[in-house]
Amino acid sequence: DNEVKIRGFRVEPGEVETVLSRHPAVSQCAVLVREDQPGDKRLTAYLVASGPEELNCAGVRRWAAARLPDYLVPPAFVVLAELPRTSNGKLDRKALPAPQITASATSRPPRNEQEKTLCELYTEVLGVPGVGIDDDFFTLGGHSLLVTRLISKMRKAFGVEVTIQAVFSARTVAGLVEELATAGPARPALRARTRPTES
Repeated sequence: DNEVKIRGFRVEPGEVETVLSRHPAVSQCAVLVREDQPGDKRLTAYLVASGPEELNCAGVRRWAAARLPDYLVPPAFVVLAELPRTSNGKLDRKALPAPQITASATSRPPRNEQEKTLCELYTEVLGVPGVGIDDDFFTLGGHSLLVTRLISKMRKAFGVEVTIQAVFSARTVAGLVEELATAGPARPALRARTRPTES
């Protein structure tokens, strides 16, 4: 039983492997739960292409997202020439490399102060430098807990209340800037109150 809990959800990596293995461009795959940062468990998919063409990880992710609930879609995909094996032919899990999540080289730089601030917030929350306005929050390793952290930082930076659904829908800095224009004012911060003493 390889079931594990990630952010409150019960996750079976084998279930994800089964779905990814059905993608026509994937010949082999392995899905692991990694904890490269203490307390931050994430699914990582290791893929081997079925042909000579370069595997499009963004396309595989979209394909998986159409067939799996959000919490089962790995935030990180790693393409390998082959899966490492032990001397007896089993998958060598220890030899699988840590994913290197980087911003897209083709993503546009920020064009105004709002976009610049949002790019900085993405970098701060995700730990990925050089974020552009077209980079997808979830492709860069974002998940539901990090969405709430981003919303909190946006509340402080812009004084508006952006919904969780808006982040999941917009995904990029360019998309979120449009959400800022229609977002309502930020909720007042909760303050600790002293309980009145009973006489």
